[in-house]
Amino acid sequence: MNASHNNGDLLEQSATFGAMTDATEFEWKIIAAHNQHLAADVASRVLDHLKLLEGDHGGFAVDRLEHSLQTATRAYRANKSDEYVVCALLHDIGDTLGSYNHQDIAAAILKPFVSEEHLWMVEKHAIFQGYNFFHYLGLDRNMRDQFHDHPAYDLTVEFCQEFDQTAFDPDYDSMPLSEFVPAVESLFAQPTNSIYLDDDGRMPGGED
Repeated sequence: MNASHNNGDLLEQSATFGAMTDATEFEWKIIAAHNQHLAADVASRVLDHLKLLEGDHGGFAVDRLEHSLQTATRAYRANKSDEYVVCALLHDIGDTLGSYNHQDIAAAILKPFVSEEHLWMVEKHAIFQGYNFFHYLGLDRNMRDQFHDHPAYDLTVEFCQEFDQTAFDPDYDSMPLSEFVPAVESLFAQPTNSIYLDDDGRMPGGED
């Protein structure tokens, strides 16, 4: 087969191997092209999953989508960076799949795109949020203290106390999801941390 193909040609093809050890370089070019095509639309899939939180109140006064919008709106109105605001918007996106570790799901989604301090903030926010209610459930509200010397400790305290724990107000005028879409699309278009990026910071796409 001719090894010189553009991605449009490669997207019309599929590999034929049944085991990776039998694959050819050209077949991996096909797969890389398909993967690049899929990755280009990751923002819309993330937003679609976020919408699944709508209607699920979990016993709170607002549903989980409204809580996410309210958290992001509060961060936006406090003049936080777009990256911070997107983290605020997506911090609970794992609620429907990760009943025991929702914060890890959000962190995994955001990891290729955000700074280490914002990633840590999202990854640890459930522990820091516990300061506000763990003692009512027989848990240690000061669980966050184990991280007191971490560089992002104060950042995460601020996120939970100023934006997250306050975002259950049914009378708050949250911004609609549509207003956050450009920031989400911009962030997810620029991965910086992935084993699938080459030395130039690009995802191999199959094109010669």
